[in-house]
Amino acid sequence: MRKIISIHGMSCASCANRIEKAIQQLSGVQFASVNFAQETLDVTYEKDQVLSNVYQEIEALGYQIHEPLSQDVLSIEGMSCANCASRIERSIREIDGVDDVQVNFAIGKAYIKHDEKVSKQQLVTYIEELGYTVKTIGSTRNHVDDEMKKRVIFSIACVIPLLYLSMGHMLSLPFRSFLHHALTMAGAQLILSIPIVWVNRSYYTRGFKYLWQRQPNMDSLVALGTLAAFIQGIIAIIYIAFGQTMDIYFESGAVILTLITVGKYFEYKAKKQTTRSIQSLINLAPNYATIVEQSGERQVPIEFVRVGDLLVSKAGEQIAIDGVVEKGNAQVDESMITGESMPVSKTVGDYVIGASLNSNGVLYYRVNRIGEDTTLSQIRRFVEEAQGSKAPIAKLADTLSRYFVPIVLILACLTLIGWVIMGSIYMAWNTFIAVLVIACPCALGLATPTAIMVSTGKGAEHGILIKNGEALELASHIQTVILDKTGTITQGRPVVSDIITSLSQEDLLQLAGSVENLSTHPLAKAVVHKARQENIELLNVEQYTFLEGLGVYGEVRGKKVYIGNAKLLANYGVDVAYTQESQRFAEEQKTALFVVVDNVVQGVLAISDAIKQTSYQAIQRLQEKGIEVIMVSGDNHINAQAIANKVGIEKVYAQVLPQEKAEIIQNIQAQGRQVAMVGDGINDAPALVQAQVGIAIGQGTDVAIESADIVLMHSDLNDVVKAIELSQRTLKTIKENLFFAFIYNVLGIPIAMGLFYPILLNPMLAGLAMSFSSISVVLNALRLRYVALKLDKGNNKGEQ
Repeated sequence: MRKIISIHGMSCASCANRIEKAIQQLSGVQFASVNFAQETLDVTYEKDQVLSNVYQEIEALGYQIHEPLSQDVLSIEGMSCANCASRIERSIREIDGVDDVQVNFAIGKAYIKHDEKVSKQQLVTYIEELGYTVKTIGSTRNHVDDEMKKRVIFSIACVIPLLYLSMGHMLSLPFRSFLHHALTMAGAQLILSIPIVWVNRSYYTRGFKYLWQRQPNMDSLVALGTLAAFIQGIIAIIYIAFGQTMDIYFESGAVILTLITVGKYFEYKAKKQTTRSIQSLINLAPNYATIVEQSGERQVPIEFVRVGDLLVSKAGEQIAIDGVVEKGNAQVDESMITGESMPVSKTVGDYVIGASLNSNGVLYYRVNRIGEDTTLSQIRRFVEEAQGSKAPIAKLADTLSRYFVPIVLILACLTLIGWVIMGSIYMAWNTFIAVLVIACPCALGLATPTAIMVSTGKGAEHGILIKNGEALELASHIQTVILDKTGTITQGRPVVSDIITSLSQEDLLQLAGSVENLSTHPLAKAVVHKARQENIELLNVEQYTFLEGLGVYGEVRGKKVYIGNAKLLANYGVDVAYTQESQRFAEEQKTALFVVVDNVVQGVLAISDAIKQTSYQAIQRLQEKGIEVIMVSGDNHINAQAIANKVGIEKVYAQVLPQEKAEIIQNIQAQGRQVAMVGDGINDAPALVQAQVGIAIGQGTDVAIESADIVLMHSDLNDVVKAIELSQRTLKTIKENLFFAFIYNVLGIPIAMGLFYPILLNPMLAGLAMSFSSISVVLNALRLRYVALKLDKGNNKGEQ
């Protein structure tokens, strides 16, 4: 048996090694591997009792076990307005073990986070008991599309002859002789109305059910309004049968049902467009991969591929799945994944993304991620979760929707009573129907989620992954952007440019490279890369320790080795050496790493990291928007200030520890400012969490990406500008939608009530207006698909 356990409390790689060794020694454990970056233990064991021993051992070592919550995504049919979604949310939250629930009315999905006590079947049963239908995600789309299309066609086929019968005499249209009799004409209209009522019976079954449960929704309004028209028609037939005359309004109810059904169908088709980005991501995934074995190459279904398999991609073929290139070189088009327009050169050691296109050459690559861990799956997950989330501004719409229908029912009844008192039964009946039909809680419910769905999809197309609606809204209010230096402003691919040592360069690189090999920091990777470039053998390290904000420590063949900055030397009482050299490196914008062996400084490594070509332009654009830009760095003051001067940043915090980054953000927030943090490393994670909006560079560590609210696939600071612009446009669209929905009801309901008499609203026109209001909100949100997010590539002053 196998289980992935989430562990909290690990501060460095040595913690991971400690847990791994302890678990491997337990009886019944067959395999144990700890991933420090992801904070997980992958353990294979013989029986359940062994797992409890594993838990006890982890806790005995002083770490915490975090049981991750499961998330089920359920597709729900039968929701007619935002009030239905709110009702499901309130009911599901009452289930013991449910942590959070978000119901997206716009796409008919529920996102439910829960612990192991709650099963998916339990959730399905609970929702169905509320009167809704739960479908599997794959089957729902086509089923709903076909069902709605049939209802539309059948309703229109019946309503056209009904309108001919009811209004033909006004246009002097010919009729069969038997239809000239009033009772026969009324009966014919009734016969044509019944099929329309039958195919749209869901309005009545759901509407009256929720009305009976004292939780009325839009279906309740439609059911009451159209039923009133049909009851009036039946009463009219009785009057006619007894020789009296009375107007018949069967066509009003039938036309209202038809118009609303047609409107719902167009609304559904428009909403499908808002989720187009998700479907396009799903369609990108290749179905087959070419695996390389000793016997040769063979094509296998993608689900058969495992981590560690060697795959090949030839010119014109898609990269089947994520991996690392082991042989070959090629230009790879990643535009469909990251939005990057230019092909990216790939060679040995480079990371390739599944579903990208090999433009030329041949690449042999080793698979390192499969299933839900692949880049494509993570992008899809981010976008789906964002589209299922709610922005804070949506709470207003939810609150209004909750009380909207009961208020409309009260207004409709008051209208009926008022016109009856004034002596006009005809007016009372017509205005009663019009008020019920014109009221539209749907527009309020669609205002926020449709805009979020379109904008998150638009962002994903440009390599900007926005994880939730709250981040999308908060990003529009950002006043200060804090940028990490290494990997954010600079390339994040540092190289060892200079080595000064009293030892041989080979000995120094062997000691430094061996210790740094256990670190994921970009500077550490530069040291390791230099050692391997020189074909230097890396040695085993004991007592490895990550010294936060200072450097690292390890014992190599009995020698105590420290590697870090000048602050590390001061903290451990080591005499500073090579001061002139380190000063020169700082003036050249290089970072000095001191190598201490047995408390003696034996050398200094100079690490250089070029500024990204687009950093200056992006920072300038942010400042033009009135956003304050600050740089934070663990590097020395001279080096940090030199980089800041080149990219136009005035305010710099240097030699900052990871926890101090979070404190800096706290101090700025205390001034009432909204802060975004942009970073890429493990040491940026606390600051990313502290900021109102955490933005992670896509090439950064998994910890930083998980801590962030927005992930940039390009590692381009221009995408920070794009993300803020997109969020501002989205919030503007949401406000427009809420305004349209609100003003439509504020103006429409009083007119329908007859408060502006002699200006009145025919019930059929009320039904048309109600349908149009929902469609207009969705169409307004769809305009976000055409927002231009391209920036001028010129003026790259910071290029080096």
